[in-house]
Amino acid sequence: MQEELDGLATNYPDRFKIYYVLNQPPEVWHGGVGFVSKEMIQTHCPAPASDIQIRRCGPPPMNKAMAGHLEALEYTSDMQFQF
Repeated sequence: MQEELDGLATNYPDRFKIYYVLNQPPEVWHGGVGFVSKEMIQTHCPAPASDIQIRRCGPPPMNKAMAGHLEALEYTSDMQFQF
């Protein structure tokens, strides 16, 4: 879905932002590296609000950890979606 997601970010820059994080990135990589942290979320995601939704996709341990970070940062379950 990378092409579709990148297209949304290009076509709707004020409404859609994407930040890719890879644990083992290729040699040339411009996204995040490692595990998603609270600091990454605060830096790259909008603050919690009723009109914000954070979507995540990855292996179960990553999704579980990220859900915990989002909850700690006061994103409600309505503000999160897991693929």
